[in-house]
Amino acid sequence: MKNESESLSAPFRVVVPNRVDLAGGTLDIYPLYLLLDDAITVNAAISVRSMVEVRPIRRGSVKLRSENFDVSVTASDTHGILPGGKMGLIARALRHFPAVSGLEIVVCNEAPVGSGIGASSALLVALMAAMGRVTGKRSSWEETALAAMEIEASHLKGLAGRQDHIAALRGGIQGIRFLPGRLEAHRLSPGGGAGRMLQAHGILADSGIAHHSSNANWRMIQGAIDGNAAVLRKFRGIAAAARDAWDALSEADPDALAKTISAEWKIRRTLAEEVSPHKVNALLSDRRFRRLVCGAKLCGAGSGGMLFGMLRDPSDRAAAESILGATDMRVMPFRLSGGLRFEELCV
Repeated sequence: MKNESESLSAPFRVVVPNRVDLAGGTLDIYPLYLLLDDAITVNAAISVRSMVEVRPIRRGSVKLRSENFDVSVTASDTHGILPGGKMGLIARALRHFPAVSGLEIVVCNEAPVGSGIGASSALLVALMAAMGRVTGKRSSWEETALAAMEIEASHLKGLAGRQDHIAALRGGIQGIRFLPGRLEAHRLSPGGGAGRMLQAHGILADSGIAHHSSNANWRMIQGAIDGNAAVLRKFRGIAAAARDAWDALSEADPDALAKTISAEWKIRRTLAEEVSPHKVNALLSDRRFRRLVCGAKLCGAGSGGMLFGMLRDPSDRAAAESILGATDMRVMPFRLSGGLRFEELCV
């Protein structure tokens, strides 16, 4: 039954962070983590944001607009937006909640399309938080993260992980262990020793290559499900490196963290040919860059998107950024972030 959104008397915005996965990416995808012992994914929420604005409107309808795609849709209520095209994921998320009208919803990602830092998943979480407030259907972060993952998998008709949603909801630095029937998400504060260390040494740049991970992820995981010994051995190596990365973060040890990230990427790039494009290989083989940066990797499953690395010495940031710029990579500010927040807007 359609309800007018009479309870929404003032506009508001939901803001969530995107994430950089430091180690253990892909292990958050079901059922891969069940095939390994002590699988962990380590990520850090960053100040690149996904945002959803909700405003009441007088007419009994719903207006949905994407600033990134410059697309607008109008329907009688939130269930009237068809789950197809560029707004398909948003439409599926709206149908997770009771139908309402009398709203204008504006969605926006700061990250470029194909960034590999979980922007679409973060935007999904922001929308779900906004609709939870509008409809009164609120959930715990665990319930929201699980529902968001399944909504995304339904939209993609394929595999979806869970780390992006957790990072968007909780922020900070996460060490997430996926266990049968539950998960354990440990969090380090952005303002703590690990956060200060990571922010001082971390460097982020857009490779300029759009990231598409679904096909590569499926081939990787299919090999693990089929019991391919070589694939399983590689994923066990990735899981071990991720555990070491969490230990290094907990000790706020930049050298140990850089070494574990480098070890993880060395394995990951062998999982599929397209994981590390030629442009990235050339950069990571450049002696000048390697003297300044250790532990560099593409975010997500690779193949493009954002490049993250650890500066050996934070005072070398300008020199490293100059090398990145010379390869046509766009340097992004690397700042850590807290989790989801609501902001009240002026009428």
